[in-house]
Amino acid sequence: MSDGRRPIVAAGAWRTAGAAAVLALTAGCGNTLMPTPVGFDRDGADPFAATPEADRRTTVRLFVATTREVDPKAPLATRFSTRRSDQMHLATLDVRIGGDDLDWDRLVDVSRRVGRQDGPELRLTAIDDFGPATTEPLRIGSEPIPDGDVTRRFGTALDEAIARGTSGDAYVFLHGFNTDVPGNAAVGAELFHYLSRDGAFILFEWPSRDSVFDYDADKYAAAASTRHFRRFLEELSTGTSVRRIHILAHSAGAPVAVQALQQLSLMNWESEPAQVRRKLRLGRLVLVAPDMDLGDFRDAVADRATELPERVTLYVSSRDRALDISAWIAGFTRLGRPLDVLTPKQIAFLEDDANVDLVDVGDAERTLGSWLGHSYFHEDPWVSTDVLLTLSTERHPLDRGLQRDPTRNLYVFGPAYPARARDSARAAEADRASAASKAAPATPAAPAPAPGAGR
Repeated sequence: MSDGRRPIVAAGAWRTAGAAAVLALTAGCGNTLMPTPVGFDRDGADPFAATPEADRRTTVRLFVATTREVDPKAPLATRFSTRRSDQMHLATLDVRIGGDDLDWDRLVDVSRRVGRQDGPELRLTAIDDFGPATTEPLRIGSEPIPDGDVTRRFGTALDEAIARGTSGDAYVFLHGFNTDVPGNAAVGAELFHYLSRDGAFILFEWPSRDSVFDYDADKYAAAASTRHFRRFLEELSTGTSVRRIHILAHSAGAPVAVQALQQLSLMNWESEPAQVRRKLRLGRLVLVAPDMDLGDFRDAVADRATELPERVTLYVSSRDRALDISAWIAGFTRLGRPLDVLTPKQIAFLEDDANVDLVDVGDAERTLGSWLGHSYFHEDPWVSTDVLLTLSTERHPLDRGLQRDPTRNLYVFGPAYPARARDSARAAEADRASAASKAAPATPAAPAPAPGAGR
C-alpha cells in the first residue's frame, strides 16, 4: 500500500495560517440536535423504544476520561482546559437537550421528525470531576500509581449505567481538531440519544486548543494522549462490567485510536488477535474522516492493529475539503480521502485480509453535505444512520442499506438508500427486541400456598 506521498509545493507557517483562515470561514456556530438520521425517522425504526426507563429524560449523562488540565474554579465551559496534563482525569457530565418546555415525549417527537434539519439546543449543564486516575503523574522511569477511590467511583457509576440497559456496551468517542468540551459533549449526547442511551457513552478528551490556528499543536497533543488512551482501554476492560467496547474516532482523533490498538497488538504479539480481542472486550472501530497519514495506517495494518476489533469501518470522502487542507499542510495523503491513491486491489486486501470495510460517503455528501464535508458522521442524515447502525449492530454493509461499487471494491450510498436504510433499521430493531426478550429472565412461578392457607 503506497503512503500516498505528494510533492510539497510550499512551506512555512504562512501555509498553516492560510489553511486555518479558510477553515475559519466555514466554522459553524451553536450546538443543536443533529438532523434526524433517515433510518430513525417516523418512517424508520424507533430507537427510543429501547431507551431504559430511568434515562427517558431530556438530560443525557456522559462519562469522560481526559488528558486536559482541570480547573475546578472555572466555569463549566472551560472547566477542562486547553492545556495538557500529565494525568488523566475521570468524570461525568450532563448535557441538556432543549429548554424547560421540552419533555421526553416531545423530544422523541422532534427527534424522529422526517427531514428535520434544525433542532433544540444542547447545553452542558453539569460536570462531576472524580479527580485524577492516578496519585501521581507519569514520570520518566516510573509508573503512575492508580487512585483506587477515583477509579472505583468511575467504574461503579459506569456499571450502574450499563446495568440499566440490555446491550452491555460502551461507546468511546475521540474528537477531532479545533474542538472544545461543550461541543464534543453535544456530539456525544446526540449520538448516544439515537443509540437508545443503552449502555454507556464515554468522551476521551485530548487537549485540543480550540483554535483553527493551532493545527500542529492539536496534532501533537493528540499524539501525546495515545498512551493514556491505550491504558484507559485496558482499565475499562478489566475494571468494569462492560461487555464490549466500541470506538468512534473522528479526524485528528483517529490516529490516537489506531496507534493505541497498534501498541496493544505489539504488546500481545504472541497471542492471536481474537484472543486479544476477547481479553480487551473490543467491539467495533469506526473511523470517520480520519486525519491520519496513509503510510502510518499502512504500518498499523502490518502490525495487526485492525485485526483486534471485531470489524473496522473506514468512512472516506473525495469531497472532504478539510482533509485536502491537511494533506496540503503535511504533504501526504490523508486516510480519510485515499481514493486517488488506493487501488481496487489494495481496497480488496483491506476488506479480505485486514478486517476493514471502506465506505465512500461521496453520494450522500453530494445530496446532503456541507461545503467543508468533514463532519458528515453526525451532520449528514444518511451517513449518521450508517454510523449508528455500524456501532449498534453486527450487520454487514449490504445489510445496512449500502451498495457495493464493483469497480472500486468499496461500499457506497445509492439513490435508494433512504428506503433501504429504514428497512435495515427496522429489521435491526426487531432483532434487538427478539434478543432482549430471549435474554429476559422468566417470570418466577407463584409460591405454593402454605398448608391450610385459604381455609
